[in-house]
Amino acid sequence: MTYHNLLFTKKDGIGYITLNRPEKLNALSAELMAEFRHLLDAIEEDPEVRVVILTGAGRAFSAGFDIGAREGEPEIYERSADEWRTQLKQHIETFLKIWHSGKPYIAAINGYALAGACELAQLCDIKIASEQAVLGEPEIRFGTGPPVLITPFSVGLAKAKELLLTGEMISAQEAERLGMINKVVPHERLMAECEKVARKLMKIAQVGIKFNKAAINRAYENMGFLNSIYHNLELVVHFDTTRTAEQETFNRIRKEKGLRAALDWRDALFKEEDE
Repeated sequence: MTYHNLLFTKKDGIGYITLNRPEKLNALSAELMAEFRHLLDAIEEDPEVRVVILTGAGRAFSAGFDIGAREGEPEIYERSADEWRTQLKQHIETFLKIWHSGKPYIAAINGYALAGACELAQLCDIKIASEQAVLGEPEIRFGTGPPVLITPFSVGLAKAKELLLTGEMISAQEAERLGMINKVVPHERLMAECEKVARKLMKIAQVGIKFNKAAINRAYENMGFLNSIYHNLELVVHFDTTRTAEQETFNRIRKEKGLRAALDWRDALFKEEDE
């Protein structure tokens, strides 16, 4: 398969995936997600790849799911719940391929990791961020919910409620303090630090990595991790397909003046409280 929205290379046992829509801050379009799903399956079957490093091109890891609707495409709240559930479930199960993989994934968070991409980064096994990175779920502020409910398992109840009820974005340093990510490094050292961890992982027997990852994941699954994600899917479908004044205003501005204007409108609502 030819990838138009991803870059993939492999060297010395490491597979490198780059989300490659820098002009859109690597927003996760339907086309990118289809390619990503195919690539994750291919990597799982590739014996030459023992560790994967996932990053983004340009100044973002990813701004999250692409919310720039195409001409003539209905808004989410104009779709049926069944139609939206099918699409969202496929995206979630694509992300979960990383969770279920027998290979370790390292997120190299080079910049913005927002909304669904904040969750994608957290699903990786090791998370290393540039000092310039920003994480969070700002989509909450214009009327939608977190598609993959992993944040409560990363940061605990109090901070999960603060982040997921306010849509506040945080620095890489704060994300490390909360336990959302493992480490913050100078921007120019990000890939070198990720490769250092990858080489360390490759010194351990592959079967050991596979079953230790599975054991840790099972512990969280026994605490309800997967059940929470699929229950959240139903809540988000209900939320997303319910027409709200916030969603309608955001989408009207986006259609009339463009996505940047809609995001500026959203941010202006919270400017005083965020200062």
